[in-house]
Amino acid sequence: MFAAFPRFAVFRRFTQIAAFIVLTFAAVSCVPSTSAQTAEDAPASTQAEKTDAVAESSKEPAPRRRVVLKAPLATLRQSPDASPTPNAAPFSAPELNATAAPLDDVRPAPSDVTDAVPTSPDATGAASRTLLGREIADYRLQNGAGRYVFEEELGELLILENAWLESVEDAPEPELDALRSDLAERLRAEFGPGFETLSTERYLFVHNVSDAYVDWCARLFEKVADAFDKYAVKSKLPTTERVEPMVVVIFATQRQFFEYAARETPSPDKLAAYYNMQTNRVALYDLSSAESNRDEAEPERRRRTFQETKEFLSRPNAAFNVATIVHEASHQVAFNRGLFLRTGPFPFWAVEGLALTFETPNGRASQGGWNFTGSFPKNERLLERFRRYAATTRQRDPLRSLVAAQNIGDARDDVEGFYAASWALFYYLYKRRPNELAAYLRETAAKPPFVAYPAADRIADFEKHFGDDWEKLTENLLRFVRRL
Repeated sequence: MFAAFPRFAVFRRFTQIAAFIVLTFAAVSCVPSTSAQTAEDAPASTQAEKTDAVAESSKEPAPRRRVVLKAPLATLRQSPDASPTPNAAPFSAPELNATAAPLDDVRPAPSDVTDAVPTSPDATGAASRTLLGREIADYRLQNGAGRYVFEEELGELLILENAWLESVEDAPEPELDALRSDLAERLRAEFGPGFETLSTERYLFVHNVSDAYVDWCARLFEKVADAFDKYAVKSKLPTTERVEPMVVVIFATQRQFFEYAARETPSPDKLAAYYNMQTNRVALYDLSSAESNRDEAEPERRRRTFQETKEFLSRPNAAFNVATIVHEASHQVAFNRGLFLRTGPFPFWAVEGLALTFETPNGRASQGGWNFTGSFPKNERLLERFRRYAATTRQRDPLRSLVAAQNIGDARDDVEGFYAASWALFYYLYKRRPNELAAYLRETAAKPPFVAYPAADRIADFEKHFGDDWEKLTENLLRFVRRL
């Protein structure tokens, strides 16, 4: 089971666009096991319709399984035996987290509006004993201990005690239209009256916003996924095939979003959107309504046209709104396409550096506010923030500390500088040393699930590809930044 120990840093806005990590992890014993998966057994690569270049760097999807439990999952989770035992699992702390984009200007929703969000049932169904999904790792032991790591069809990552399992069987690949229809029905039942679903090539959106806004979001998410595929092909990065759709939840109001987020993250009133690695969902609310009349009634909200939505997105805060969504969408697609592992380990600075590179505003409102043309432009706001950080930081070896960081708690007192430095380092390597960056990301993506990744190993992996002369690397980075 997941024991939640969130680590949270209050994030001062630094150019309106950024993100931070909230970690949840389970501390369990590390026991060797011959059944543990190797890197070659880990889930693998690509979107179905992609080119031969993609196919060459891709792997088959993880095996599909039918898991039958001895009791409904909700009941088993409440069992006195649910806590880890000394030999419960042959892996250490999984780095499961929610990545979140902080909100620039948090204002409460009008007090006379009722925006209650129904209490959602267990994602896998309160009464169901049968689960369908993908095997992530099999750490069951012959003595009956151990665990089975499983991704349920809607994306939730489950660590199941061996003692809970009645059987684990192969399951046939689903018929996609039937799968999407079934998952959409489950989401509508989970969120209740007023919520609808929209299915696209890669995503399943559950929402209670206008058709225009969810359509705009759908186009944006698909463009981000396309951009990721182009980046992966150009960089020769391995990608993981994704059969099941990725889930995005969009709320009509800020209040509904806060109520939902409060169940998953600390200080939800600081957020505008976030990606939860355990549930595999992005959650956000109608950010265009932040630019409109906050007292707008439900019927008017739902009748909003696509042209009106584009008009909202052309207002002064549009860049922040679009970048917020793109940042979280890039997190979701990067973890779902196998560049980073939801089970850990992963290089924290690179997770944020990639998302900050993707979010750079590059497009007119008529294009949806964001566009990718084959190369990412510089992020002017982050560039200015990094220059201030470089001029004022008192860290003796800031880049080495950045690479060694395991979560945002390692950022010390300068969270803004941490994010700016993550972007600057990633963008420099993307522009000047793309082959080494790709090789580094391939190596970190190939690690087995749930292995420990201490600071010394993070540094060693980085030095393997970029050398151990940190002073020279810093000089080259600063020279690059000065020329931007």
